[in-house]
Amino acid sequence: MRRGGWRWLWVAAAAIAAAGALGLAAAEEAPRAPARRLRVVGRVETGVQPKGVTVSPDGRTLLVTNFGQREGKNIYFYDAETLERTATIDLESANVVESVWAPDGRTVYVSDFRNHQVLFIDPATHEVTKRVAVDHHPKVLVLNPDGSKLFVSCWAHGTVEALDTATGESLGRVRVGSQPRGMAVSPDGTKLYVGNHGSHDVYEVDVATLTVLRTKNLVDRSFPRHLLINREGTRLYVSSIGKRAVYVLSTETLAIVDVIRVGECPKTIVFSPDEAWLYAADYCSREVSVVDLATLGSRQVAIEGIDQPSGLAIRPDGARLWVTGWSSGDLVALEPYDPE
Repeated sequence: MRRGGWRWLWVAAAAIAAAGALGLAAAEEAPRAPARRLRVVGRVETGVQPKGVTVSPDGRTLLVTNFGQREGKNIYFYDAETLERTATIDLESANVVESVWAPDGRTVYVSDFRNHQVLFIDPATHEVTKRVAVDHHPKVLVLNPDGSKLFVSCWAHGTVEALDTATGESLGRVRVGSQPRGMAVSPDGTKLYVGNHGSHDVYEVDVATLTVLRTKNLVDRSFPRHLLINREGTRLYVSSIGKRAVYVLSTETLAIVDVIRVGECPKTIVFSPDEAWLYAADYCSREVSVVDLATLGSRQVAIEGIDQPSGLAIRPDGARLWVTGWSSGDLVALEPYDPE
């Protein structure tokens, strides 16, 4: 062996041993997985590539957006209890992405990616009452707390557009990062947070003036997907499809204060009504993650038969979850439970 070879072998062995010790320590320090489980209590076929699912404020009706169903059968309504399909909206040459319900449940808003518009829909009659043109390729929609303003993340132009929900008129645009997607509005309605999928960052926007206040770079290739903000407005949760994680940011500093490990490629995330739990649709691992927000421990629950979980919604009382399978073309009802 060449001179110094043994010394380098010893250094390498020591480094490997140290790395192993650090890995063991990290494993020992990882939060314990919660006891909570999920069980399948229903399943129904959807259209092609169901992107999202949302539930009405009264918990009785589900809306599924079938992104891949370009000609007709684009939007399905279901009875939330029985999963019986109650209505279909047929659109010509559309790719619908996401939806959000008005607080009073009298209107539901749907983004049409292909035609660069937002649809205002009356869920009682299942009629499209307005078609509002926006910047190119709208994706996620969020409302301010009183439902008077609708924010639309426009994927292709790197903008967010604000709409007056009473008139459908544009209130202006703000340029953010590359490929904006998930958004969350602060509980007091003064700030909008935007996750930019293409530039791996988060923007904080002043709602009144539609100007950027601060930006926060996340982690390289994190691909932020969906955002939630807690009811106190102190913590922002960002699902990272690239890092198998949900990042927790302080809204005071925009610093990352925690990292929650979930399944592979987390997409949609939702809170339980009491904010004791967070659930994530894990697109690449056919799972839904259950996160105890008190400890940040998580459990990945495999959902038999589903392929590429995408959309996720929770009933207002927290007793039921619904998840869509992008490739399996289905809607699955899940019941959270705690083993005795």
